Amino acid sequence: MTMRLPRTGAGPSKLLLLRSELLPRDEDILTFLNRHRYATTTQLRDVFFAEHATPTAGTRACIRVLHRLLHHRLVARLERRVGGSVRGSAASIWYLDAPGERLTRPEGARRRRFAAVSTPFLAHTLAVTETHVTVIRHARTGAFSIGRIDGEPDSWRPFVTRGGTATILKPDLYAHLTTPDYDDHWYVEFDLGTESLPVLLAKCRTYAAYKATGQAQAEHGVFPRVLWLLPAAARVARLRAAIQAAAELDDRLFVCATTDQLTTVLDDPEAHLVMTPDTQERSTR
Repeated sequence: MTMRLPRTGAGPSKLLLLRSELLPRDEDILTFLNRHRYATTTQLRDVFFAEHATPTAGTRACIRVLHRLLHHRLVARLERRVGGSVRGSAASIWYLDAPGERLTRPEGARRRRFAAVSTPFLAHTLAVTETHVTVIRHARTGAFSIGRIDGEPDSWRPFVTRGGTATILKPDLYAHLTTPDYDDHWYVEFDLGTESLPVLLAKCRTYAAYKATGQAQAEHGVFPRVLWLLPAAARVARLRAAIQAAAELDDRLFVCATTDQLTTVLDDPEAHLVMTPDTQERSTR
């Protein structure tokens, strides 16, 4: 059945009409884009069109839906495309257009603008989106169930250090994954090789300061592992060495891995700890 959604305007009455005529999957796509800011066609396909017999069929179905939402100004495309061999609409990067942003904006929240973005920010944001998508893909294998995944700013936690300084912990992602035997909690940080090691260590110290407050332990029962995802093995080795050399950091708190090691880390977290895994917290169900 083809929906005849109004194309113009984003006034209250038209937004109500849009909301009433959207299909559940349409709403899910818009909510996903609201959470992550940007997503590629392939990422949206893998999350919302995985039931199709082939990836090609899923891509075609995904593009049809996105073009319908594009026609009604609920989503828009960046002029930039994903690199590599992917071409056409399958290489597009999508975000919420103004009516779509208004439709998904929580009550009282400020308007968010998505069209203008720097290349480093876009690369980082798409890396966060890809990690969420990878977790969803891997969960479908039966490796674990997804209890909860929060992106920014839902993953942020304000706190006051022992020295009395008010600050905010800002993980790129928070993930709660469950199996019949374990609850695994993760704070995920991305490094695309653009920041210096002192900057990464400063972020590690923020995690250590947040752990000292006990807030996360009260919220989750344990303090989540901090997973650093880095672009290359050499970068992983340098960050591991820097964490180990920092006397004020508990190196058992941190897991360092390359981005392509994500699923192996989730399957066997202890194998990727910075040092020995014997005292790393993992909650038994």
